[in-house]
Amino acid sequence: MLIDTHCHLQFNAYKDDGDLVINKCEQEKMILNVVGSQCDTSKRAVELAEKYPFIFATVGLHPIHSISTEVDEEEIQFKSREEIFDYEFYKDLALHQKTIAIGECGLELYHLPKEMNEETALKKQKEIFLAQYKLAEELDLPLVIHVRNAHSQMIETLQALPKIKGVVHCFTDNWSTAEKYLDLGLYIGFTGVITFPAKKTCPEIQNNLIEVVKNCPMDRILIETDAPYLAPQKFRGERCEPWMVAEVAEKIAEIKKIPFKEVVQMTGDNALSLFTRIKY
Repeated sequence: MLIDTHCHLQFNAYKDDGDLVINKCEQEKMILNVVGSQCDTSKRAVELAEKYPFIFATVGLHPIHSISTEVDEEEIQFKSREEIFDYEFYKDLALHQKTIAIGECGLELYHLPKEMNEETALKKQKEIFLAQYKLAEELDLPLVIHVRNAHSQMIETLQALPKIKGVVHCFTDNWSTAEKYLDLGLYIGFTGVITFPAKKTCPEIQNNLIEVVKNCPMDRILIETDAPYLAPQKFRGERCEPWMVAEVAEKIAEIKKIPFKEVVQMTGDNALSLFTRIKY
């Protein structure tokens, strides 16, 4: 059974045909973790999970919503809405039986307003992250951690915590960084980015990522899409959908030289070990 441990089916990218995408995933006998990014998308994630037995929810506040900033990516452009972390609101969502984690939460220095310096942004983001860590600890839930251009700061923050369980979502850094997260007991989540060809201008970035996949123990790997973003190379330029996570599993099988079915089995077992509220 394929488990997409990180997708955003509640986002507006699916507002016209979301049911069709979900039906395809159901036909493929998948399990989906629909991840929130702020209050509205977290609430909609829980509502989707209530509607479908194979869908589960993660609720939390993404660091790009700690401030209002322009987001310009290959797949989407928007201005993030600043939001405070309402502990009781998110706790209420997290108490739902179909909520399996807190997040996605973390640190983000890639998207910052020009007038804001990194120190100010990090201070605010760390406060919000630690509030979500506290909630996860209170409810014994894992964290879904987002990190972009802030790995050293994230690792330093995590190392200061008494204990941590969760996954570093959409990992794209090098093996040295990955080892530090693994030493903390975290899982590593890989997306369709691992299927991208190395850029001629900077091939070492993709080569580093492939090295991470090669070295990462199979019992610490999760597969995900981050749909509607980051469609695997075979579907590049299209809207990403959760069933495309099979391409991520195929690439891991190719890199590690093991059968595809073994990757599906082991990453599925890993997901069930981390997200213990999944019952299906």
